[in-house]
Amino acid sequence: MEEIEYKLKTNNSVLVVNAVEKLISNIQSKFKPLEKQKFVLENEDLRFLKEKCSSKETVVSLTACQGLLTLVEIGVLEIARTMSTMITLLPTAQNYSAIISTMGGLLVLDLKSRLIPGQQYSCQFSLKNPQHPFITVLEKNTNAVEDVFAQIHALCTSPDYTISSNSLELFRAVFLWMTCSPQHSDINSSRLWQLLLSLNQNKNQEQLLLECLSWQMTWNQKLLIRAFSAYSAVTDAMIYQQKKEYVIALVPILARISNELIKNGLDPRACYNLIERCFALEAPELKMVAGLAVLLLSENLSISPAVYLHELFNLLALSSFVALSLQWLQFPSCLTANALKVASKIIEVYQMNDACDTKLLIANLQANKIFQALIETDSHLSIVFRVCRNWERIREDPEKIQMWLESIDKVDMNLKLELFPFLFGLVLEKNYDEMFEEVWIKALKMALQLVDDKKELTVQLLPVLLYKIANDFSPKLKLECLRAVPLMAKSKENVPSALAILNKLKIGKAVPASFLIMLFSTLADVQVRCYPYLQELLVDCTMGRPELDFKWEVELAKAIAIKNICETQSASHGRELVPAVSSILNQCNDAAGALACGTALGALAALWRLHVVSPPSTWRALEPKLGRDRRVPVQIGLCNLLNEVPGLRVQSPEYDKFLTETAGRLWSYISDSSHPEVIEAACEALSKYKLDDYRLKDIPEVYRKTVKLPSSYCKTPADAARRPEDVLDYIPCEIWPEVFKYTNQAALEGVRKFASTLMSREIRGYRSGIYQPESRGEPTNLSYLSTSSVVRGIFDYVKRQATNPSFDCSDSTLLEMMRCLTADYPRPLPPGDLCFLHDLYHRGAHMHSQCILLAARQALTAGSAKRFLENYLGAINPEVIEESLIMTLFQLLPDLSRTVAPNTLRQPIEKCLEHAYSKIMTSKAKDVPESQVKELLFIKQLEYIKQTLELEKTHDANRTLLSQIIEKYMPLINCDNVAWSTYVTTCCCLAAPYLERMTSPSSWWEVSAELLRKACCIRAELARQGVSDTPLVWLNEIIDAAVGCVEEHSFVLREIAKAVCTARRDDVTRDWLLQLMARAQVVFTECEDTAGKDFICEVFVLSVIAASGHASLEPGGIEDLVSSSQLRYAALPAALAALVGHWGQCAPQIVEWLRHTRALRDINAKVRRACHRSLLALRHCSYLASANVWVRVLNDKQDFN
Repeated sequence: MEEIEYKLKTNNSVLVVNAVEKLISNIQSKFKPLEKQKFVLENEDLRFLKEKCSSKETVVSLTACQGLLTLVEIGVLEIARTMSTMITLLPTAQNYSAIISTMGGLLVLDLKSRLIPGQQYSCQFSLKNPQHPFITVLEKNTNAVEDVFAQIHALCTSPDYTISSNSLELFRAVFLWMTCSPQHSDINSSRLWQLLLSLNQNKNQEQLLLECLSWQMTWNQKLLIRAFSAYSAVTDAMIYQQKKEYVIALVPILARISNELIKNGLDPRACYNLIERCFALEAPELKMVAGLAVLLLSENLSISPAVYLHELFNLLALSSFVALSLQWLQFPSCLTANALKVASKIIEVYQMNDACDTKLLIANLQANKIFQALIETDSHLSIVFRVCRNWERIREDPEKIQMWLESIDKVDMNLKLELFPFLFGLVLEKNYDEMFEEVWIKALKMALQLVDDKKELTVQLLPVLLYKIANDFSPKLKLECLRAVPLMAKSKENVPSALAILNKLKIGKAVPASFLIMLFSTLADVQVRCYPYLQELLVDCTMGRPELDFKWEVELAKAIAIKNICETQSASHGRELVPAVSSILNQCNDAAGALACGTALGALAALWRLHVVSPPSTWRALEPKLGRDRRVPVQIGLCNLLNEVPGLRVQSPEYDKFLTETAGRLWSYISDSSHPEVIEAACEALSKYKLDDYRLKDIPEVYRKTVKLPSSYCKTPADAARRPEDVLDYIPCEIWPEVFKYTNQAALEGVRKFASTLMSREIRGYRSGIYQPESRGEPTNLSYLSTSSVVRGIFDYVKRQATNPSFDCSDSTLLEMMRCLTADYPRPLPPGDLCFLHDLYHRGAHMHSQCILLAARQALTAGSAKRFLENYLGAINPEVIEESLIMTLFQLLPDLSRTVAPNTLRQPIEKCLEHAYSKIMTSKAKDVPESQVKELLFIKQLEYIKQTLELEKTHDANRTLLSQIIEKYMPLINCDNVAWSTYVTTCCCLAAPYLERMTSPSSWWEVSAELLRKACCIRAELARQGVSDTPLVWLNEIIDAAVGCVEEHSFVLREIAKAVCTARRDDVTRDWLLQLMARAQVVFTECEDTAGKDFICEVFVLSVIAASGHASLEPGGIEDLVSSSQLRYAALPAALAALVGHWGQCAPQIVEWLRHTRALRDINAKVRRACHRSLLALRHCSYLASANVWVRVLNDKQDFN
């Protein structure tokens, strides 16, 4: 041993080799195979050899390590134990090269020992357990990366085919760790990429290359730089090798990376140059990716510093690109001179090219396997690709485009903001066909919605609007763009431009003066500091074009603008506008100026409400002139103005006089006007007044001519000779029937609303004693009420007309009085004998519903009303009576259900429903025109039952009755029946116990396809309507039951997806999705049927897409996704990324569920691949990017590509 130590200390390579050889000989001679484990632990020579592996001397450590490797080759040591020994030596190792070299040799020996003829080699080492030795080395010491790379390079390029052909599998984990690890972005992996790209191109090389590219992360600067270096190396190699499929696939990815580079403050020009080199490749196929790439590059324009513009503009052009480049052309600068020259050329090309490209280029990208492998790794790229692909498919069909845009318009604002370059590009589309006009206007309105949510976008939209105004051929679209210009002032940077445009229109008189005022008014609303410009227009009496602009039109526009300011900014500018209001009221004296005057009075009302001017003094100034004005709009405006008077009440003699005078003016309009709209406006205003606000003499004589002094006021002949209006200090009840009789009969509806308001106020003030009359029976009339009672006056008059009809009251007048009595008041009318209803009922069909309704409202306080109802309901026979009488019953059902006993209601309702259903029992929904469906009697009856069930005032007993009747029809109506959809919405109003009994599969003897469909429809509708705090829970039992019903999977999926689409993206929906994932785990464990497992996965996939709003990106929406598994699996990653971005706290559950599902062997391979792609799309979330999670996700070596 001393000799060996001496030779090792000499550091002479020959002597060191000789010493190690002697050690190996000694070990081999003492080795006993049967005592192998004991020998390895106790042999002194072996222990000495291991110690020398950590020697400071390079020659000694290398040779000692080689000696251990020799002992493995001759069978003295095991590969695994020796590898463990090498790893344990790492903390004390002085020479990592020796350790790494030995590990490489051991890996080769392990590889050869595991090869089985006819089977593919699978490396036992991974990222985590068991961890690859080289990764362990690098985690201990990242400075050893060159030694590790040297070993990898040597083995990957080994002349031994067995080693080189399996080297990528052997080092898969190391490649992934060195190129993708988010915790070790400082490791230089460029040489590893060069090695990977230089190897023989086969399936294994391509898979590893794509896997390493897919897991590149860009959520911080270091990772972004590494990702760009990776893509740059691959792109350079593919351009050199003329691999068009790769180049085409990489262009959109590079466009996305350029956007991330700018966002992170890095120079994107190298990326732009790389994209240019790609397009310089002679490949016509590059056309298919050009549009997508430029749409992505256009997103850079709004965030790109000026210094990078020249390279960006040098790339390509598209309408979206042009739309977003106009903002730079609007503000030229010496800093962007060169770039804007190129941009101008792009605009020229765009303007000269009127041809509409009808080629389906982007659709061809679906055949590019490399692109399909990479696209879903970036959720935004996936979204933009789908939008462009769908646009190509439907761009020739304006109807489909319109429907598609309306669908997108309903999605979450975050998703719409991702599409803003596309929407701006649509606004600039050059298809001038009239059929497309509404499409471009819809796109403009959607763009304006984005501006409302994110005002920074106004800087980009304003130049687009100006370009359309200058160059478009559609007057309608130009008009919409002009209207939108003032809205762009939300961003202060746009105020000078917007003002310059409007001032130019003003000076050039290029638009009607009224339209110009409207534009300035909108501008003042958006930016308060622009108000002086509007004020200048409002006081300008000379504006407009004398030969084209009508004076009344200009004055009306001014009045509308003034009214708008008075309603929104009266505190700051209201007092300044009083002269302008006065000017309009004084100058607009002709018939044409009536609308302007009426609108100006509306502005004055706003000033009154905010106490800018005094109402009494204003009235004194207005009344002499406007009080005699006979123009209808002015009279209506005056009534609306006086509508404000009661609400501004103050305690003062002046204001009391003001109330009396204005009330008298309104009464005069009611009695004297021949225009129903004026009378209705006066009645509405007068209904706000109290009866004490005016006296009997203020009411026109035509209404008070029947009033006589009560006997208590006529104790002497002199007293009896007095006029009632001079004596009475209240309004007698007799006048109210006269108001109905002697007011313009075309305005009776307004009179009825006026009287109903007074009656409601009166009834609300009744005390409980009113409903307990002293007499035993029902009072014959309401004389026990006050002589000023409006209720008494109308009730007693109606009763007299029913029992002793006179010819001075028409049926229409009497009908309006009945409607007044049957209005929905907070309490019933006071008790009174209603036997007169029999006489009134037989006066004609027009009286039927009101008689029944009055009886229903009074059934609890009047026995005569109850008897009338019982007689009426008992006589109903649907086989004999007319359909109109049946409909009267159901129209009044909401009121009947409050007061009538269920035993009385049951028979007529059941009979009528059975009779109506028998007529449509065999009618299919597809056979009946949609316009006729709502006219079917049975459907009308269901609608009224639904209304009744929705009312809180419906008596519980009658609610139970109607629920039982509806439940009875569940097995009778088929899903394809014309009444099924109406029946479903009616069922949604039932209480939970009935719904559970009808639709819960757990309560059925067996789950049939028909029952499952019916239950699914009802529960999906419940979820859509959100009838509970957790609406989507209604779907759970259906999902569980449908797992075993394969033939109904498509139907159930469609209904569930529609329900989830309407769900709010809130915590309740998030919790339901997490519960759905848990239910899926149960199915995976307990269900043996593969179809059932696939179904629960499909439910999850569609639910995620629906909840995220991404279903709207397809022209056919949910229908497209249900009918195509390829579409929904492709949409899942981006949709899931959107939800995780919104619900960051649920990322751990989602990531772990995807990992678990991806690893299952007995589910559809498409589902597993979609889960893998979703994990790629989620790689930027903080949870997945953490060290332990990232390693676990990549540890699985299955082929998902």
